Amino acid sequence: MKGMLKMNLQLDHIVHFISQDPQAAVEQWEKHGIKAVMGGSHELWGTYNSLLYTASSYIEYLAIENQEIAQQSNNPLIQHLVKDLARGEGAGQICFRTDNIEDLKDTLEKKGYSTFPIFPGSRRRKDGTVIEWKMLFLKEEASVPYPFFIEWGQKDDERFKELKSLGMMDKKLANHTIQSISYAVKNCDQTAKLWSELLDFPIHDTYMEPSGASKKTVLKAGAANIVFCESSKSGIVKETIASRGERPFLIEFNPPISKNEITLYQTLYK
Repeated sequence: MKGMLKMNLQLDHIVHFISQDPQAAVEQWEKHGIKAVMGGSHELWGTYNSLLYTASSYIEYLAIENQEIAQQSNNPLIQHLVKDLARGEGAGQICFRTDNIEDLKDTLEKKGYSTFPIFPGSRRRKDGTVIEWKMLFLKEEASVPYPFFIEWGQKDDERFKELKSLGMMDKKLANHTIQSISYAVKNCDQTAKLWSELLDFPIHDTYMEPSGASKKTVLKAGAANIVFCESSKSGIVKETIASRGERPFLIEFNPPISKNEITLYQTLYK
């Protein structure tokens, strides 16, 4: 456990799979008075994205730009994107950042998990500059997809300072953070236990909604919460599982990003 804690894992971003040009997500947020920006192309993966930044993490709207390249990609995230889009759009994955991805890989393998080789990543911005990073994926498959991990080529403070200077972050969101990500699951206790063992994040709380309609188990994931929700009654949890499988369905910000819930591409934002 001590080895994992040294990784200083923090929520880096949530990957929201969409089937259209990522510019459409930028335009959707613009309608709500919020600035998102185009990211660029991952030429080796056949994908492109747009981005919504907060003070310490972001939402990535990831789409297929070149179907042939994406279909043949050996990157687990791109394989996940292709597979999930067959069932519809929606938030599909989350990523935690680390300051030493090689040590993290070693720690996970010592705990008994199998990992892929570390993937180098890069994206070309509209201005031609290239952003680089490293990614780590688990080989273990689960009905609730395990998160993946990233190490950026820059320190966090430098990276976010640059994002602000480039005008990529909405000034209104400069003090916002992603407070929680809620997953629709079949068994919240079991899923939380698996994630807690993997990430060394503590299980913070388990409770029933006052209506008795759903049960929730909360994992304290650094500065954010992962909320696993199961329900025996009809509603968004059961609808998400039926249409997309056990996947994220709600992203909440602190402070709230809007007075009312915003629905974008089969996912709720608060």
